[in-house]
Amino acid sequence: MKTKKGYFATPSSRNMLLFFTGKLASILGSGMYTFVVGLYILKLTGSGSSFAVTMICGMLPRIVLAPFAGVMADRMNRHRLLIYSDLAAVLTLLLAFLTVSLGGVMLLPIYASLVLLSVCSTFYGISVSSSLLQLVDSQYIQRAGSLNQMAGSIGNLLAPVLGGMLYSAVPFKLFMLLNAAGFTISTLMSCGLSFKRDPELTESAADSAAQRHAGRDLSNMLAELRSSLTGGISYVFKQPVIRAVLIIVFWVNFFVVSLNIVLPFVAVENLSFSSGQYGTLNAMLAAGMLVMSLLLSVRRQSSSPARSLIRGLTSLGMLFIAMALPLIFFFSTGSAFMFLLVLMFLTGSTVMNINIPIQVYLQQTVEADYRGRVFAVVETASGAIAPAGMILYGLLVDLLPAAFLLTASGLAILLVTLLGRRGLKSGSELEARQNREAEVQVHA
Repeated sequence: MKTKKGYFATPSSRNMLLFFTGKLASILGSGMYTFVVGLYILKLTGSGSSFAVTMICGMLPRIVLAPFAGVMADRMNRHRLLIYSDLAAVLTLLLAFLTVSLGGVMLLPIYASLVLLSVCSTFYGISVSSSLLQLVDSQYIQRAGSLNQMAGSIGNLLAPVLGGMLYSAVPFKLFMLLNAAGFTISTLMSCGLSFKRDPELTESAADSAAQRHAGRDLSNMLAELRSSLTGGISYVFKQPVIRAVLIIVFWVNFFVVSLNIVLPFVAVENLSFSSGQYGTLNAMLAAGMLVMSLLLSVRRQSSSPARSLIRGLTSLGMLFIAMALPLIFFFSTGSAFMFLLVLMFLTGSTVMNINIPIQVYLQQTVEADYRGRVFAVVETASGAIAPAGMILYGLLVDLLPAAFLLTASGLAILLVTLLGRRGLKSGSELEARQNREAEVQVHA
């Protein structure tokens, strides 16, 4: 008689449960810490600029260090890198707890802990994203990518809620210890992951760890790191389709940040929403991301990620244009709120419909030796342009009507989509021609 195996009996399913739980604990920990630290700093200083520094401390390390995290993910054992990143986060919080216990709440140590946690999060995120094919079988890659995004969505949705509850319920020092416990859980989940050897890995990549311990001096190590980083960037620009995807991601993120700047102005100044209503709008964005991640985790994997990308970008541009309608036509406060509530949910869903096909495509097409660096380049490109967009929209929102900015952003996303579609098509044709020429040379 055959016994029916449980869902988590297979290595792929077990790994998905472990990395989902670990990433959720990690995202919740870093998200709650940033939220609560921001509130404490605001209470301590009463300064908006000091509060803004907390955002910068969380953003800049990701932008600056993502390429180096990609190099490390390609050259180190990714399983160990996951574990080391979590252990470093635990150590950071314990040191912060010790500092606060001995000297009280001071800005410099708190800012330092935010920067260090952001560094740990950067290495952890790149390691997870570039390791999915080593954790699950290829037929589960979309489900794994969806769970990866879902963990981030749930974490981002719950972090402010749980952080707000803990802020008023427990002392700051105890909160640090609770966060350290959360990262400890993530570490244990990472330890339980079972990595399979990627057949695409070359012998040189497999032996790189031994080579790095061969007594090289610092200058040689830096030169090797620079060479690896340059090689990753060169690889991206030699792949026509990946290059087209990178250009699309870069410009779309520039215009998407208008939502972070213009929407608060629209909600509070133009439509007179309460702070609770504005918070609900943000929650609906995260809820849309969560629901779509859940749907994609059970839906059949798309045979054409590029088609899903273009379809998603087109929908995103139309949603941005639709957000301007309550400012152009007469809407009551209640109807405008409900209208934007639906649009924010759809926007969150659409963002996941864009992000996950990109991840699936990169997982399936990028060589294993370069996978970490390619994910790092994509993350850096998408993150590096965001501050420039925030500065520009921050200036324009005081000079131009918000309806114009939202409409212009939507039209710009549609234009990027149109040009990107042509770039993807020509890149696919060029890539196919290069593959045919390579096959001819091999047979010759």
